[in-house]
Amino acid sequence: MFAKDIYVYASIYKMFAWLSRNKIIYIISNLLVLPAIFIPKIEFLANLSFFVSIFLLLKQNLLLLILACVFFVIKNNANYRFNLLLIMKGKELSKSDYECVYLYAWCTLLRYFLLAIAVNQIFLLFK
Repeated sequence: MFAKDIYVYASIYKMFAWLSRNKIIYIISNLLVLPAIFIPKIEFLANLSFFVSIFLLLKQNLLLLILACVFFVIKNNANYRFNLLLIMKGKELSKSDYECVYLYAWCTLLRYFLLAIAVNQIFLLFK
């Protein structure tokens, strides 16, 4: 029974051997940014949600307020670095460059966190 299991795992590994860890991360990163591409002005929405979060969290949850501030600072830093990388690599090369895709995915993930914090606080306000 044990040898049969090893054979099954080995055959599955051979089927997906062309998928390396980097390619899987690249694919996941591209899937993460797809909704952000279709949302117009997501950067403005993330910044607006940060200010809404600050207003709603000011007297309620200091830890979440600090976390939102940290996300905002890291997001702006990553966005600045992404814009510099975009200028350095060029618009066409950056679409398929691993570093650009990873950095944009990181910016987008931070934007999602800021939006989630604001939506959560708005929901709790009207609950």
